[in-house]
Amino acid sequence: MIKIKLVVPRKGYIKHAFERFEEFNRLEEREEHHHEETVEFELEEVVVAADKVAKLELDADVIISRGLMTKLLKEHNEFMPIVDIPVQGIDLIRCLSDCKARFGRKKVAVIGALNMIYGVENLADIVDLPIQSYILEDIEKSASLVDLAASEGCEIVVSGLSTTEYAEAIGLGAAIVETGKESFRQALIEAKRLALVSLREQEKAERYQTILNHAYEGVIAIDLKGQISVFNTAAREILSISEKSLVGHSIYEILQKGKFRDLLLSEGDYREEIVSYQSIQLSVKKVSNFLKGKKVGNMVAFQDVTGIQEMEGKIRKKIHSRGHVAKYTFEDILFRSTEIEKTIETAKRYSEVDSNILIIGETGTGKEIFAQSIHNYSKRRNNPFVAINCAALPEDLLESELFGYAEGAFTGAMKGGKQGFFELAHRGTIFLDEIGEISAKLQSRLLRVLQEREIMRIGDDKIIPVDVRIIAATNKNLIHMVKKGDFREDLYYRLSVLDLHLPPLRERKADIPVLVNAFISKAFPGQSQVMITDAASQKLSEASWEGNVRQLQNFCERLAVLCKGRVVDIYDIEKYLPGVSEERTQPLQQEKEIAAKGSHISERERILQVLKNCHYNKGKAADELGMSRTTLWRKIKEWRIETE
Repeated sequence: MIKIKLVVPRKGYIKHAFERFEEFNRLEEREEHHHEETVEFELEEVVVAADKVAKLELDADVIISRGLMTKLLKEHNEFMPIVDIPVQGIDLIRCLSDCKARFGRKKVAVIGALNMIYGVENLADIVDLPIQSYILEDIEKSASLVDLAASEGCEIVVSGLSTTEYAEAIGLGAAIVETGKESFRQALIEAKRLALVSLREQEKAERYQTILNHAYEGVIAIDLKGQISVFNTAAREILSISEKSLVGHSIYEILQKGKFRDLLLSEGDYREEIVSYQSIQLSVKKVSNFLKGKKVGNMVAFQDVTGIQEMEGKIRKKIHSRGHVAKYTFEDILFRSTEIEKTIETAKRYSEVDSNILIIGETGTGKEIFAQSIHNYSKRRNNPFVAINCAALPEDLLESELFGYAEGAFTGAMKGGKQGFFELAHRGTIFLDEIGEISAKLQSRLLRVLQEREIMRIGDDKIIPVDVRIIAATNKNLIHMVKKGDFREDLYYRLSVLDLHLPPLRERKADIPVLVNAFISKAFPGQSQVMITDAASQKLSEASWEGNVRQLQNFCERLAVLCKGRVVDIYDIEKYLPGVSEERTQPLQQEKEIAAKGSHISERERILQVLKNCHYNKGKAADELGMSRTTLWRKIKEWRIETE
């Protein structure tokens, strides 16, 4: 409900005001019939003498008045919309014609505000009356103007209430200009317009204030005199100020003298200044406010440095709790060889850009460790690192994990839907391990993500932009797969903007002693460690290590268990290197006999034999074969090996 107050010097001063207001509303309702939003208005008459206007307090959205009363109201209500009822020519003509009928053809003095009397002499010929105009700027001078008019031969006074009352008191004829129907309608139209503008501005100010009060940063704005125009909730909380209503106060009263206040009052603009206020450290940004090229004040946005650090810690914990964090860095990669040194140098250069990376290496060469290290060395280090093994999940499940799904997308879909890994990795890195295993359908969807940097959840039609750095890894020859038609050529070139080839362990033998010592120490930290002779170490360096670093790590853990607390010599290496214990000597011999039949034994037969030797324990079999469990699962599926 919008309140309109009609301020007049006498009850009923504007004749038929309420009837005209109701008529106006009916006409307006017809025009607004098709609008979705309608606003109700109410009109109330307020009677007040001109000399009491200064003390008048009005609960209104807009005020309507006339003549000198309007001028007085504007002087004492700076921020209130006030509408002046216009005095139209037809209103004056009616009044002057009435004066002629009542008093005869006598000289008329028209006394009033400039907008009322401007050009009134031009009506003299129309009404056939001599007319003299007098500008009334101060109600206290109305009597003197009437006296002046009388001295200049005027016998009739046309003016407002108090002026005409004085004229009648000294024996002059008098008449008040009545407000015509059209004049009042024009005032109502303008009042409605101003009220709606004011309402929209209030709504905008409320939204602005709500945003400010829910911001993490403290915000203070002042004018050039230091008067506060903005002091949000966060600012009060950070500065420990209990008083809630600070707008209109001087900044000198609120803030203690010091660098923070000086910064707010200074001329220049600043970014990320660290200043002290009482016992806290503040990170402050300061800008000058301009209106039409002229400076009108200053604004600061600031945060408690301790609060920033606590918030960062909470974010890190939240990301870590989801498991989307990279644990390894380049410092965690153990090496002595120049091959790995050069590989790390290349990877660090790749970390400095956001281009896609394809890591190529055999099973167990540390592809994910390099992916995590690249992420932690890049500018994305404080954002999520999301890893997924593309060979570990069926196609449909992998698709929903990567892209997410909308509510009701399929039976069993979570209420509200679910974010996919690409969304979870926003502003961070996604690592797609064993990329060569994805289906043709997923290759097409992945290509779109790489091209458009946007995804669409399963069962949804909304496009979601994502800012993700993609690192893919494979132990397959993707070029060969492209030629065979098993892998999209366009996807391959999108993924392999930057290639990183990881050397197998047999090409970095200088690293084996370093790795062996580290793995044995890690197996039993703080306990008596296994000592290895030079001959045994040499034997380890000569081994082929088809499973690379992962196989070496598994063997070292086995060695640490079986040879704990004593020196390991070459005979121990020869005894335990195949990776079987004494109770499996016979199965091992059978495996050796199979291997002796020729080097061309099929991979399927080898996997099947090891599975049998390990009683189909896939974890142990993977260790024996020097490959990850995921790789073993993939090969079982690929070779269609029946497992018990």
